[in-house]
Amino acid sequence: MKPGQNGFTLIEVLVAVMLMAIVSLIAWRGLDSVTRADTHLKASTEQTEELLRSLNQLERDVALRAAVQLREPIRADSEEAEPDSPAPLSVRSSDSKGFRLEVIRSAANPGDGLQRVRWWLKGDTLYRAVAEARDRYPLPAPRDGVAVLRRVSDLQVRVWERGKGWRQLSGNRRDNPEGLEIRLTRQTPQGEEHYRQVLGPLE
Repeated sequence: MKPGQNGFTLIEVLVAVMLMAIVSLIAWRGLDSVTRADTHLKASTEQTEELLRSLNQLERDVALRAAVQLREPIRADSEEAEPDSPAPLSVRSSDSKGFRLEVIRSAANPGDGLQRVRWWLKGDTLYRAVAEARDRYPLPAPRDGVAVLRRVSDLQVRVWERGKGWRQLSGNRRDNPEGLEIRLTRQTPQGEEHYRQVLGPLE
């Protein structure tokens, strides 16, 4: 540069541009990392909330089960035997038939009677269906199910037997168990996750 001339040389400008490019690259990588972490956290939170909603609803259905089995009223002049009625809580689990839980519970609105609720596993999705509430027998069966939890790779059920402890359900059906343990395995983008829900004592 000539004496008294203001400004930068070409080399100085190139060095400044290169430094700004490096700083910008570092800042972009940092921002991208924060964005990815935020997306990952949101997805994980949504998955956890979905799981908690499902397990809490299952626990509520079981907690609101009917205290006694319903019986169809028999006329005084009838000699017919009293028909069998469904148990307030019935569970079945096996490798071939999957998980199935039937509950007769109090209706969501007090005074509406009872309603039948069904939970079952089909493929890798857990479903729940609720029938219309009634105040007399017979109760309508649940029909249209709603998917409440997806990516379920395994679901095992154990029941509590007094004096024997937890026993695995393998192709058997159990009515009104004293306790219920559900072990659930779920596939997530973060990997395989395992959960355990214990319901009981169911007396």
